[in-house]
Parts: sequence; C-alpha cells; structure tokens
Amino acid sequence: MIEGSLNYIIYPMDVAVVLKCHDLKAIPELHDRIITATAILLDAALITKDKKIVKSQEVAVVW
Repeated sequence: MIEGSLNYIIYPMDVAVVLKCHDLKAIPELHDRIITATAILLDAALITKDKKIVKSQEVAVVW
C-alpha cells in the first residue's frame, strides 16, 4: 500500500496548497496547478513534459 511505502508522501490539499494555486496564473489547468503548488510547498522537482508547467518556471522540472 502507498500509505506504508517510504517512496511516497501523502500530502493533504490544505489551505497552503489552495492559496499557492491561486498564484500560479501561468498554469491554466486546475489539476496541474494543484500538482505544481504541492511540489513548490514540498521544495520538490516535478517529472513532467507538460509545456505550460515547464514554461511557467514556477517549479524545478526533470525530464
């Protein structure tokens, strides 16, 4: 199960995520904003080829 794995962190969609999503105007898709906001709050890089996330330069991207 994911809950017991050391490879994953379950992070809640809390107020900090919602507020950070509001700041990510360059990323139009809501779900992409949530993923990006969470990565920013966790100081994590994203593995993605999504051109709008990459172009936003809001988060470090690996790919």
